Amino acid sequence: MEIRLEDFTSSVIRKVEDYMPETVDFWLREYEGFKSSGNIHIDASFSKSNAQILMQAKMTGHIIGVCSRCLEDANIDVDTDLTIMFLPASTERKYKEDEEVELTSDELDIEYYKGNKINADYLFREGLLLAIPFSPLCNDECKGLCPNCGCNLNRGECHCGEKKQIFNSIKINLF
Repeated sequence: MEIRLEDFTSSVIRKVEDYMPETVDFWLREYEGFKSSGNIHIDASFSKSNAQILMQAKMTGHIIGVCSRCLEDANIDVDTDLTIMFLPASTERKYKEDEEVELTSDELDIEYYKGNKINADYLFREGLLLAIPFSPLCNDECKGLCPNCGCNLNRGECHCGEKKQIFNSIKINLF
């Protein structure tokens, strides 16, 4: 999604865009087992005041990930809001190479732009990656895998305990 400064004929511009599965898959390429499950929808408004541009965007859609318990597919809903202030690059504070800097929470939501256009695609990618839960689940009642044999307990009961008892009785009878 690209905004040009000359597009601001009024103080607010609204843009809506759907990112296709190929783009979403490209964004997720570093996350093994994660892939798109359709389009990611972005509804964004850009408000301009002097050289400052405020972006408020809503990102919705679905992706498929890996369940942290059973390793099967987990459907992940993406529903996140992004608020970013864009400022001209000329206003960016320059830091010395070895200078320690403590950023405030307000400074974390600031991006700088050069020239007369802003491309927000990388922010939507970051927003998508941050929307992925730490431990995705295929469902809240997922039973996971058997710690002994790795059987998916969602598909039925594991019989490795019975096999272990049979093996132990055979071993006892042999000695």
